[in-house]
Amino acid sequence: MSEAPSFSGVMCRWIGDVPLEADPMLIFAIVGSMLLVGAVVLAAVAIRRKRADARLGYLAQYDQLTGLINRTLFHDRLNGALTRARRDGGLVTVMFLDIDGFKGINDRFGHAVGDELLRQVAARLVSVLRESDSVARIGGDEFTVVLEGGKRVEDAGQVASKILRAIGTPFLVGDRELAVTTSIGIAVYPVDGNTAEDLVKGADTAMYQAKAAGRNTYQYFTRALRDRTADRLELLDELRAALESGDQLRVEYQPKVDARRGVVIGLEAFIRWDHPERGLLMPGTFIPLAEESDLIVPMSEWLLDEACLDMRRWLDEGMRPMRVAVNASERLFRDSNLVESIAVALAAADLDPRHLEIEVTERMITQEAERASRAIERLADMGVRVSIDDFGTGYSSLRHLQSLPVRALKIDDSFVRDVDRRDEARSIACAIIAIAKSFSLEVIAEGVETAEELEALRDIGCDRVQGYLVARPLRPQDVLEFVDDYDRTLSFRPD
Repeated sequence: MSEAPSFSGVMCRWIGDVPLEADPMLIFAIVGSMLLVGAVVLAAVAIRRKRADARLGYLAQYDQLTGLINRTLFHDRLNGALTRARRDGGLVTVMFLDIDGFKGINDRFGHAVGDELLRQVAARLVSVLRESDSVARIGGDEFTVVLEGGKRVEDAGQVASKILRAIGTPFLVGDRELAVTTSIGIAVYPVDGNTAEDLVKGADTAMYQAKAAGRNTYQYFTRALRDRTADRLELLDELRAALESGDQLRVEYQPKVDARRGVVIGLEAFIRWDHPERGLLMPGTFIPLAEESDLIVPMSEWLLDEACLDMRRWLDEGMRPMRVAVNASERLFRDSNLVESIAVALAAADLDPRHLEIEVTERMITQEAERASRAIERLADMGVRVSIDDFGTGYSSLRHLQSLPVRALKIDDSFVRDVDRRDEARSIACAIIAIAKSFSLEVIAEGVETAEELEALRDIGCDRVQGYLVARPLRPQDVLEFVDDYDRTLSFRPD
């Protein structure tokens, strides 16, 4: 293939086409014009190259979606701020922000709405910070802030409060009004670290503490928090190993009873962890850890499999028919195919679906209404019973009770506790029982611990209960004996 002719070659060929008898001034003008055109072309090429280089430089330092600086430029600015602070004194504050519930908005409304929300969040952050402050988007719904020149550690809390108020004001995205909050972690130089890495890690850790504290708040990093974080990471690794080995986790079952008839009506499965060094760990110790990581899905599936297998074994050993209830984690509900996981567990145990009950939280139904409706309807079609756990704590719409094929409500133990002595608890329990009856739903009170609480519940129309008064969670090998001892009838109503 021949090479493309150069500009000078083209010019010479073109000039060569000019008749020899042409006026020399004409030739001079032509040559001058060609040189001018060449200069313009070269200048245009140079400008385009500079623009391309500038574009690449921008992309290397700024976030395309929000226009904020990115992780790379953020670290450059943080290191510059630390250099100045070491030389001149003063504080450098790092904040780590995470938008609460952002994934749910993406899942429900789509990424276009989520992207626009992030752009508006970025604009609000810029609006409440000084020009000298740096705010970056470092990925997803995570933002970082550098405050330079402060004199008091407490000043960072005042800035964080301004950010919370700004983000807490509803956003208008298209024709939707979206309400979100943010959780903020704060780390300060030189109190919490001397390097950019230490400060970012500390602020990130404090942000997770803010999530654990209920979200829509800020937390300062502390050395005690650092120690707890190190222990948390160690426990997380040990939990992952326990799931892989399968020889440390086990299931216990708490009976549900009809106190009026004196019959066990079902069992609820709870996971336990027999740690080889820490001893028996209750769910409150490790379930939140699993929910923050990627472990809650395989853990939930393991619990579901074990519960179905145990129920199959009990039936084979002569136990009369009843249901075993398993709580569906929000992550399993959202990130994996809940219905397919349940179908696999039932098939593996050769268990009739009518012997399984899935408990979903009220919060899950209200926040994942469309997804919940589809899943619950499919479960009902399979024959799996669905109940709403912790009812009264999630402000669910009565529309959900009317439209979803749920069969039971469980009164949260916070309303059962002292129901015999506190008018507020009694009033709420009465209201939940009235709601359940109006929708022809079964109602169960959980966390019943005293005979007085049981009597008060029976007085207001709730005979079905579970709690320590009836029995603590039982080992699988003790379930059959308990059922035989407790039952005074052999009735079973297979809805």
